[in-house]
Amino acid sequence: MKTNYIKVDMEGLGKLNFTEKAVFSYIKSLSKEKGYCFSTNKHLCAVFSLTDRTIYRILKRLEESACIRRETKSLGYDGKQRRIYINPQYKH
Repeated sequence: MKTNYIKVDMEGLGKLNFTEKAVFSYIKSLSKEKGYCFSTNKHLCAVFSLTDRTIYRILKRLEESACIRRETKSLGYDGKQRRIYINPQYKH
């Protein structure tokens, strides 16, 4: 059984609750390779066993706290593409 460990410096994230920090840490780990995370809400829901509405609120809170920045662009008939960027302050 493979276990993934996520290590993130939590300094400056004191205003977030535990779940918000966990989601932020996960997004940060997924963004290491390309510089952004393209995970869907559905994937985040499955990983954390949370509802879509809760993930939506957490992402909104992370964005309002300047931890992340989201960019969404239309792909025409293929839907949308979302990229989640980590604030450079938290990249180390």
